[in-house]
Amino acid sequence: MASRTPPSEVLAAWLPRQRWFAARTRRISGVAVEDAIPLTGGTLVLAAVHLEGGGSERYVLTLGEGAGGEVSEALDDPAFCRALLDLIAGGGRVEGRAGALVGIPTGGPMPARDLPVRRVGAEQSNTSVVVGQVAIMKLFRRLAAGPNPEAEMTRYLTQEAAFAHVPRLLGQLEYRTAGAEPATLAVTQALVSGATDGWEWTLGELRRLYAAAGGAPDAGRLRALAGTLLGAARRLGEITGGLHAALGRPTGDPAFRPEPITAADLAAWTAAVREQVERARQAAGEAFAAPSRLAEGLAPLAGCTKIRHHGDLHLGQTLRRADGDFVIIDFEGEPLRPLAERRRKHTPLRDVAGVLRSLHYAAVSAMPAGAEAWAEAW
Repeated sequence: MASRTPPSEVLAAWLPRQRWFAARTRRISGVAVEDAIPLTGGTLVLAAVHLEGGGSERYVLTLGEGAGGEVSEALDDPAFCRALLDLIAGGGRVEGRAGALVGIPTGGPMPARDLPVRRVGAEQSNTSVVVGQVAIMKLFRRLAAGPNPEAEMTRYLTQEAAFAHVPRLLGQLEYRTAGAEPATLAVTQALVSGATDGWEWTLGELRRLYAAAGGAPDAGRLRALAGTLLGAARRLGEITGGLHAALGRPTGDPAFRPEPITAADLAAWTAAVREQVERARQAAGEAFAAPSRLAEGLAPLAGCTKIRHHGDLHLGQTLRRADGDFVIIDFEGEPLRPLAERRRKHTPLRDVAGVLRSLHYAAVSAMPAGAEAWAEAW
């Protein structure tokens, strides 16, 4: 088994070239393999990456059988992808030297074994594999004990709340070790076939709108031209409201049970916003003040309800289907934040603010030179 895992120094040189590796700006002092589980076509490796200056991060590596000391990506091998999918579909278990991979099917229809599989090239913090035109498997690269919100939320929304505007969870893959909470390594979900990325679709519509409008902005003309966009925004608002209604329903599941917003919640949220503003100020190298009267602005939320919510909702986390409706995706939250924080209940207004900010960002991103007034009018 050890011979199938490259040496630490080889992995340390390979990791910074991977888009999903979060610490690319820091030097790696060492890579410690915690477990290596051989599968058809490669090895799934759990590794602790130690960074110069202190700290470490844990990652899931999928290593092919490279030649000449080179590291290759096992997810480029359909046989390795199929081995992971079969584990999930069959509820299988594969032992490693420290723990085990365990597949958990949800009872939904898993894709047929003869369908082609391919890795999606545009990976960010995770890696995805498309199965035919019916399913997608997402592998989480950061290793964290506990349920990943992507699996937890899509399971609850589709199986418990019967909410139709999220991909259906078909199964998940966990890594289990004695005395530790299981870690979610991957999920398989139904693929929303033929859909368009919500961000790209909105940019295209805005560019057409600006081109058709021309001249000085006029609210009436804008409204007449923007019917499709305004209708889409209204529909996305309805679906976002439906998402929050589904997550705000009474339930016996403590992870999803709505709770009242307390004074302690408001104090913590106020402090968190101030901290984020300070980090932004430091990153920008500019002096700007935190929002004034922040605590007063949040005070009306006292006694309202906090619920599970998306937590990172923007146009890029939506798909526009061929019939014009929307699907909300990517419930993992911000991967750089701790898992416990991403699972924490909050006001659903966070999601609303995220979508509104994304619409404004799209208007500015799509505008041609000299169309600032149109962007503001939109």
